[in-house]
Amino acid sequence: MSNIPFEKVLVTGGTGHLGTALVHHLVRQGLPPQIIRVLYLAGTPTEGLADLPGVELVTGNVLSESDVKSALQGVTHLFHMVGNTTFDPFKKKGQWLVNVEGTRNVLEACRNEPSIRKIVYTSTVNTLGIPSPAGALGTEETSPYSSNPRMHSFDSPEAILRFADEVHAGTAPANWASRIGIGYFDSKLAAQEIVTRYYRDHHLPVVSVLPGTSFGPYDHMVGNGIYLLRVYHNAMPGYTPGGGYPLTHVCDQATGHLLAMTRGKPGERYIITGRAEDNMTMGDMLRTIGEVLREKEPGRKIKIPSREIPMAVASFGAALYEIYARLFKKPCLLSRDAVRAGSFLSYYTYAKAERDLGYVPKRTFRQAIGDMFDYYQAHDLLDVKERLADKLK
Repeated sequence: MSNIPFEKVLVTGGTGHLGTALVHHLVRQGLPPQIIRVLYLAGTPTEGLADLPGVELVTGNVLSESDVKSALQGVTHLFHMVGNTTFDPFKKKGQWLVNVEGTRNVLEACRNEPSIRKIVYTSTVNTLGIPSPAGALGTEETSPYSSNPRMHSFDSPEAILRFADEVHAGTAPANWASRIGIGYFDSKLAAQEIVTRYYRDHHLPVVSVLPGTSFGPYDHMVGNGIYLLRVYHNAMPGYTPGGGYPLTHVCDQATGHLLAMTRGKPGERYIITGRAEDNMTMGDMLRTIGEVLREKEPGRKIKIPSREIPMAVASFGAALYEIYARLFKKPCLLSRDAVRAGSFLSYYTYAKAERDLGYVPKRTFRQAIGDMFDYYQAHDLLDVKERLADKLK
């Protein structure tokens, strides 16, 4: 029997990469599947949970008040993990609605659900600023509003909350989506500020987890795994210089979420990333992916991307692809937003989570790639060419 003090758990977005990993982690820790409810968007894959009989799967949309209210009934502990991660510039409006309005909708519903005891919100390290000097490890206090370079389009919490409230109230200009810079970064920052406000103004018992860049099993949505697939098919011509990521095994991220629920202090944010040596540049990340793939399939020719593509060239190519995507109404798989996002050197430390939660990553990035490859191979995902996130409305 589980010693985790949950009576009924809801995981929104529980069929996503991290959400599926969390549900598996909860069951491995002894939580009976029967007390886990997963809210997911109809049409997203549920295969990752197929081997966990007893988990309650509920279709619904976080933008629907009735769907959220119904899913929350009797829930004592909520993991709000829904998030649209696309970098398609033509989907910023829908992405904002899911990430910002969806989060607001869930938090408001929690205020009116008397059974709720605690909430863990899945934020991202991309709500923080770029650490300075270049290559330094950022913390929860690294400001997104004063860092140089800046990842976001708003210069203060007040400015982004004012914009979010205008969108919510319907008083924003008709072309409000054009105010958004990198859609994923700005929408997640706005959502984080709303979470902070609900804690401050309404005393909602919500803890924020800021995960790094996830790799590993359960990725039926094909998110960051697209890098593995492109290297596997020799479809990665090169990479832009300057970028770097806090690479993290998704199972360690799941562990961090559970620790945040059981030990985290409401109102606090906790960075959950991998080992210090797994803060890698884009070039080192791709090299590691290529090396693992060569080990997995020694008879297959794997070309490790080694050419740096100048930013100007990459941005020009992305601009052309945006034109193509708009003309032919295709998902924009390469955008100037994606190129710019990949140029930031974003390394962070999990020191606060280690001190307050007892979190320490157990797995390496190299293990994450090996586990992801094995999972893709077992579930016939090695020939997928596109991220599902780029296909969602």
